[in-house]
Amino acid sequence: MIPSFLTHYYEAERGPFKNVCDLSDEELDHLIAAEKEAQTDFNRFALGKDFFKIRRAADDLLIQKYIEKFGVSPGCRPFYAVLGEFDRTLSMYRDGRSIRLEMSLFSREQVTFMYPDHFVLVWSKGFYTPPPALFGSSVYSYEPVHDCLFTYDELPEAFRTYSFDSRIALATRKDLWVSSYIEAHIWDPDIREEIRI
Repeated sequence: MIPSFLTHYYEAERGPFKNVCDLSDEELDHLIAAEKEAQTDFNRFALGKDFFKIRRAADDLLIQKYIEKFGVSPGCRPFYAVLGEFDRTLSMYRDGRSIRLEMSLFSREQVTFMYPDHFVLVWSKGFYTPPPALFGSSVYSYEPVHDCLFTYDELPEAFRTYSFDSRIALATRKDLWVSSYIEAHIWDPDIREEIRI
């Protein structure tokens, strides 16, 4: 059964519904300096500024996918979540928090989904190779599902076509991070005002 909610994870100190790609270069430098020594399970800030150039490229490719799908530009960069929950995500943060969001809050165009996540867009173009810790010893290889952006109403067919349940179960058994969830993208620029913390 497909969950009817999303979970958005964030650093308590900075608050929810932020996208690191919205930061200026100077703001990003300060954030990297502040977080590079953080003792978290996956410290992306320790990878340095080049990682965030790739991260911005992935965001830009995801925005292009959105435009291709809906014929309009989104009103903001996305805020990230997972379909249902994947609380291992909390360990990415020094002091992680989460917000549960019911899908009934959103219109069809306000939430999209990808499997395993939007970074496949830069992997498939050869811009980035994921760290082995994310995939174990397996090597990334392109699959048609990696180009698919889904709406919530398209997920039942996507689960059947691409066997998401069995893929997620296998990734979970292998203790992998990526591939153990369906990534959600929230395209609602007013979500901060709509959800009071």
